[in-house]
Amino acid sequence: MQLQLVIFAVLIVALVSVVVLHSFTDDSIAQDDLDRFLSEPMSPRQMSRFYERYVGHLYESQGYDVAYLGALKGFADHGRDIVVTTPNEILVIQTRCWPRRRVVLDSDIYQLFGKMTHLKQTSKDPHREIRAVFYSTSQFSSLAKQAASSLGVETRMEKLNRSYPMVKCSISPTGEKNYYLPFDPVYDRVKIDRQRDEYFVRTVHQAVKKGFKRAG
Repeated sequence: MQLQLVIFAVLIVALVSVVVLHSFTDDSIAQDDLDRFLSEPMSPRQMSRFYERYVGHLYESQGYDVAYLGALKGFADHGRDIVVTTPNEILVIQTRCWPRRRVVLDSDIYQLFGKMTHLKQTSKDPHREIRAVFYSTSQFSSLAKQAASSLGVETRMEKLNRSYPMVKCSISPTGEKNYYLPFDPVYDRVKIDRQRDEYFVRTVHQAVKKGFKRAG
């Protein structure tokens, strides 16, 4: 009888060890994939999407609702990369991740203003003011600044930060705690609610430490 109990205990320990090792291996691979994603050169399109996500994160980290239309809809985003909903406003945001030699032109401002105006005309939310905000890594031309001032378009220069906390730790409606990486297919649809103990973290280790596992 004692021998059977010992054998049973050994099997349980072995099983737990296999599960833990498998999980650790998966998480290590996930971190390697994230490190590779952050270190490898990006195409202009990939860099543009990265910048779009970074700008969106600036608002998500404040608890605002962010819709990544550029990432989710591509050219069907109607020129609105991001739409941010705050308690009092809806922000229509356009982003440009360009080298310093390129400048944002007045035509870019006019285009964003037109898309913002279209949303105003079609919006069914009478309680929030709708504004346009243009983010760029490069300078705005003098004509672009004049156009923005005349039309009420806010302009912001913001450098790209490639080390912001981009691992999303989310809890499903059934209570499952998963983390998502920026190259996961559903990443841009995952919304983080800090009131539900959901988080943004920098590494897979931090996600695992908080009790989250790799999304299947």
